[in-house]
Amino acid sequence: MAGPTILQLPRGEVCTQGAQALRWRAADGRDVLFVSAHAKFAAGTPIRGGVPVVFPWFGDDPEQRGRPAHGFARRVPWQLTAASDPAAGRVGFALQDDAGTRALWPHAFAAELAIAFDRELVLALAVTNRGAAPFRFEALLHTYLLVGDVRAVELRGLHGARYHDKRLGTRAAQREEVLRCTGEVDRVYQGTGAACTLLDPGLRRLITVSKDNAPSTVVWNPWHDKAALLTDLGGDEWLRFLCVESGCVADDAVTLAPGATHRLQVRIACQAM
Repeated sequence: MAGPTILQLPRGEVCTQGAQALRWRAADGRDVLFVSAHAKFAAGTPIRGGVPVVFPWFGDDPEQRGRPAHGFARRVPWQLTAASDPAAGRVGFALQDDAGTRALWPHAFAAELAIAFDRELVLALAVTNRGAAPFRFEALLHTYLLVGDVRAVELRGLHGARYHDKRLGTRAAQREEVLRCTGEVDRVYQGTGAACTLLDPGLRRLITVSKDNAPSTVVWNPWHDKAALLTDLGGDEWLRFLCVESGCVADDAVTLAPGATHRLQVRIACQAM
């Protein structure tokens, strides 16, 4: 079986499987997104890096039926829409339910993702309920940001936000102005629309992740012990990224009425320090 199709754009790359942005270059020509050198580009296999689309559930199967983690959207091909103009750095993708998705999640839906690769990387996700009854879903743009050394970066913008620490199983509000990574981090921040700014002294740049209608922010890095268990992450690659993810998960999950559409948008900007 052939592997996923990757489209080349003036300032980046995107894969039709999962409608997944893989590369975006800032104004100085440097990459802003991390993709593992050990990522598996195989049909139906998640790609480690870039901006995977998590839908319609986040994390392990909430029903414990053996369904894939983070839903099915990142594992299946999306269709390019007529609005796409790869030469201008704009692509649009569409996904809707079929027999395969309904076997995993029994709802009629339509999803659209528009991506613009320009001075900013802009991703806009829309989910529509095509059925006759409401449904509840989670969605997340699982962004891997490329850093010089995750142990040296500072993340701002989450002060005061309440979060669930999935590693410790605890809930708290962030007291610190700055989040620094000193070990594995796996936090789901809820009810926060604030932009996050990542200060990276190693690559001497600031990355800002702004969002609309996306009240959840997930911050994740597996650190060395868990990274060693991931076959699509090699050696010390865990040092080279921090995931700052935006969407609607857990307490912020969306219940969508028949015929209704939920839209969220994420904007990523990068500037030299």
